[in-house]
Amino acid sequence: MACTPEDMRLRDIAIGLQAEIAESNFRLEKATLRISELQIHIQELCNHQRTTETDLKAAQQLSEKLRKDLRVRDAEIVAIRESRTWLIGSLVLAPIRWMKRSKR
Repeated sequence: MACTPEDMRLRDIAIGLQAEIAESNFRLEKATLRISELQIHIQELCNHQRTTETDLKAAQQLSEKLRKDLRVRDAEIVAIRESRTWLIGSLVLAPIRWMKRSKR
């Protein structure tokens, strides 16, 4: 059979459409792959965020424990300095401190 110009034009259009479909499928596969890569990256970031939040909570708990320990020790120091023994010791050692200061 002889191909008419109309048949050739339609065949050319069909070939062009097939090429566009193939290109679209390729882009779709590429986009799907990129989406899966981004989902994996998002999951990794979520995991990192969870571990960071856990570490932050642990650091806050440690900080609070240290603050509590400092408050207890400060209270002990205040109690010692308010004791009679401390006052008597300060009075007994006061002349020695004054002599040391005057020699400077």
